[in-house]
Amino acid sequence: MRPTREQLLADFGDEYLSIQSLFQFCFVPGGRLSLLKELTPVEEWGQNNFVLLKYLAVHIRLSIEQGRYVWNGDQVVLTAGRLFSTKGVPLYLGLVRNSTPNENPWVLNWVGERPSTAELPEPADLGEWPLLDVRNEVVIACDLAADERRLQLGALAQTPLVVQSSAIAGAVHWSLHRGLSVRQIHGGGRGYFVPVYLSSRDDLTVAPELVAPVQVQSNRLVVRTLLDPHVAYSPARAVVERWEQIPTWLLDAWDQATEGNEGSPTDDEPGDEDEGDEPKRAEHEPEDDE
Repeated sequence: MRPTREQLLADFGDEYLSIQSLFQFCFVPGGRLSLLKELTPVEEWGQNNFVLLKYLAVHIRLSIEQGRYVWNGDQVVLTAGRLFSTKGVPLYLGLVRNSTPNENPWVLNWVGERPSTAELPEPADLGEWPLLDVRNEVVIACDLAADERRLQLGALAQTPLVVQSSAIAGAVHWSLHRGLSVRQIHGGGRGYFVPVYLSSRDDLTVAPELVAPVQVQSNRLVVRTLLDPHVAYSPARAVVERWEQIPTWLLDAWDQATEGNEGSPTDDEPGDEDEGDEPKRAEHEPEDDE
């Protein structure tokens, strides 16, 4: 019998929209991931393709949650998010039950442009983001004294904490008023990344010193941590159709971090320390379901 939507969702485990939850749900063979990359326009997906895996983690989960999938025999067919081939054709994924006991419940066994189904599934709806009102108060709720990134505060690192908080809040306000924020999704929460320029604001196309994840709470904009700029790329890439839609300051941060593919970062997002790990592997890779 085909599993219900609730049974499919239970296979993701307790985490939500993380790469680890994707690995809990299904085995992603390296060959299938490579084929997906080959079919799409060239872009930098990071070491071990963790940015692409984050993208799939978000879109596969939401597609199943919203019932935006169809059955092809015993194969679940859904869109590869909003990824398109180099020919401009939407891409689809196929998943089948894992025949290896005590491993991931499902296996990604097909990637392509033309699934053999009577109807085609729709991509997931990413939902609504809260209104980002730049007039709201910015609240710095992170522990700057314990934050390892305080070294990037430059001369501010030697000032009292109240001065540091005020400077960061001011930098966040400054960027918000210039429309520099970018949407992001993490752990079910929909928020924004805002660049924090501290030493210079002459060129807003270059990477800032830090990035502030901003959560909208009533009439406040709350910052609970500060990030290295490149860490913001993966959760931001997951919610846009093409990488070119990401602001230039974040693209610059990502380019700097991945330049030459040496030391390419494996960070996905705060709180996902194991996101770069390899998924559990099935003993064999199922044949494509035509």
